[in-house]
Amino acid sequence: MAERRGRPALKVCGLMRVADMRGAEAAGADYCGFIVEIERSPRSLTRDQATLLPRGCRVRPVIVVEDMPAAEVAELAEATGAVAVQLHGGDAGYVREVAQVLGGAADTWRPVGLPEESDDPETAAAKAIAEIEQALAAGASTIVLDTRTTVGTGGSGRTCDWEAAAAIVRRCQAPVLLAGGLGPENLREALEATGAAGLDLSSSLEREPGRKDPARLRQLAVAWREIIGA
Repeated sequence: MAERRGRPALKVCGLMRVADMRGAEAAGADYCGFIVEIERSPRSLTRDQATLLPRGCRVRPVIVVEDMPAAEVAELAEATGAVAVQLHGGDAGYVREVAQVLGGAADTWRPVGLPEESDDPETAAAKAIAEIEQALAAGASTIVLDTRTTVGTGGSGRTCDWEAAAAIVRRCQAPVLLAGGLGPENLREALEATGAAGLDLSSSLEREPGRKDPARLRQLAVAWREIIGA
């Protein structure tokens, strides 16, 4: 993940339709995210769908998978033209296996969960840092901080503890994206509060799960241009 100095990155995730992908691109997205075969997500694509849709992406496609065998992840990354794989599930050993099989053909992004709120953000950050260090040592190139719930990390539409996120950003040697509960209304606040290298949006832009709202994408475009000075 390499952005121009001082310019944050924008990822729009959970895309399922060409029209929504085009809307995300027009809004200024640097990355378009495609969730593949994650049953708990209403935004999940089949492998056949995922092979076709990202291939038409005009910006950088990222595929989001969970516990998919490493060899299959590599095959899917090649078939979709993905620049990165956002890898949910497994442990550091799984991250290492996928990174090795990818062999640099695509980056490995690792989501790390934070609570919505914590009484001690520094302690929450310290627990996450331990996991992050293991992921980076295993070959992850970018960390995605998201909200942890009882069903997993991500997909809740809730903000995580930004104070803990800021502490992680200060200590992490790799780029850190912030996800969870982000929309056009709080992008600037999120960046200023955490210092994240980029932001990852999904459900706040939807009309219904899996269908982006064109009006929300236009609001995103306006908000993002104000942030990056375009």
